[in-house]
Amino acid sequence: MKKENAFGTPKHYFDDFSARIQMQIEAEKNVADKKEFKIITILKPALGLAASFAIIFMLVYIPIKTFIPQEQVIETTASANYSDNEMHSILEGLDESSFFSLLSNDDNDETFSDDDLIAYVSSNFSAYEIFEYTQE
Repeated sequence: MKKENAFGTPKHYFDDFSARIQMQIEAEKNVADKKEFKIITILKPALGLAASFAIIFMLVYIPIKTFIPQEQVIETTASANYSDNEMHSILEGLDESSFFSLLSNDDNDETFSDDDLIAYVSSNFSAYEIFEYTQE
């Protein structure tokens, strides 16, 4: 069996090979020169990103606004006179003697619930201090 190369090049293929390559290079340069700079090619990704954020916002905002009426939100915010931070800062400035004087003061019409007293004691004293005081 005679081994022959099954693959080959056409006759006279490389005779004008460099000229054909040169013509293709020039044609690609002309096409690249004709391509104009367009602002939309730069803005297209940014516009897509902005549009996706707008769609996500609308998908979240509209259902929340529809299912939670504005009156309920206003009532919820108006029902609390003090925020947690304000209440904490008020209680921090209060020492033990002034706390007891407020409790014994007859001018004060405000009554403290057990939960209020527990919250005050737990925020101002450690568990060890409370345990130590109850053992005396």
